[in-house]
Amino acid sequence: MGHSKAARHATGRPRVPVPRQSFDAERRAAATHLDLIEPYWVVWYGAGSRRFYAVPVWDCPGPPIVESRDIQDLVDQMRAAEDASRVAAR
Repeated sequence: MGHSKAARHATGRPRVPVPRQSFDAERRAAATHLDLIEPYWVVWYGAGSRRFYAVPVWDCPGPPIVESRDIQDLVDQMRAAEDASRVAAR
């Protein structure tokens, strides 16, 4: 299966530079910042899912991962997991 002569990938056609894109740069930066200031959590942003994720680095009862589309909601879930962990440890 070959390309037609008019196709942009046809043999002999000049290359067209495609600028590199950075998707959700602000959200990824926010996740990176939160990851740096939360030593007991691993935090990241999924560009494909467009969600923030966090996993505790200690043995935590309940869901082993929290996720949200909003970073403040993620922080609230992280605090709730920490509270649940303290209660379970008693």
